[in-house]
Amino acid sequence: MVVGIDGSEAGFEALRHAVREARWRGVPLHVVHVLDVTPAVLHLEGDQTISTRELAESDRSEIWKLAGPILDEAGTEVVRVERDGHPGKILIAYCDEIGASALVVGPRGRGRVQRLLLGSTAAEVVKSSVCDVLVVKPGG
Repeated sequence: MVVGIDGSEAGFEALRHAVREARWRGVPLHVVHVLDVTPAVLHLEGDQTISTRELAESDRSEIWKLAGPILDEAGTEVVRVERDGHPGKILIAYCDEIGASALVVGPRGRGRVQRLLLGSTAAEVVKSSVCDVLVVKPGG
């Protein structure tokens, strides 16, 4: 079983649901975080610079920190996975790579593109994944 996390509340709700589902099925849970970073350098006050990659890595670290308590209590084997690229394509490819039976995602993440019913990543994986996809509504 695979779950994609992005730091959104919907992503953490999907993670909690995926933990319960993986435990119930008796299978390992692969928790995947995907960075989709456009390379750039930001100039800050005082002649300081930071790259978008550094910001994204810092964000990734914070997401794993917030996910830690959920994963520590999982009660099943947890595999943490970090990939770079387009989130929908990476999640689909990873599911194919490991032969996942199911992929769990939230309906909308933190991205700028928001669709009427589903975020772009959720819509893409529902349309293109060869395994079952569970879209977990926040508060569900």
